[in-house]
Amino acid sequence: MAKSPSEQIRELVAELKILAERDENRRRDVERLTRKSEDLPAELALLRQENAVLRQRLDDHLKRVETWSARLWALVSVLIGAVLSLASGLIVTLVRK
Repeated sequence: MAKSPSEQIRELVAELKILAERDENRRRDVERLTRKSEDLPAELALLRQENAVLRQRLDDHLKRVETWSARLWALVSVLIGAVLSLASGLIVTLVRK
């Protein structure tokens, strides 16, 4: 059965309202995304700065570890030298007896 012109107009008006609501929702989404995208460069700069600080702290930490490692190996070599010196002194003492 064919719809009357008034029913067709009502359906068209209802569809237009739905489309207008969708359009408004999409417009708000675009505005929200635009605002968010405007904040991204500031957030990116903040993250880059934080990354630079963390890299500097890591570099400082690695330098400290290298320093302590070098000191530890120096101490180990001095201790080995002392042990060898004591051992040679004991060997000489035992040989003289």
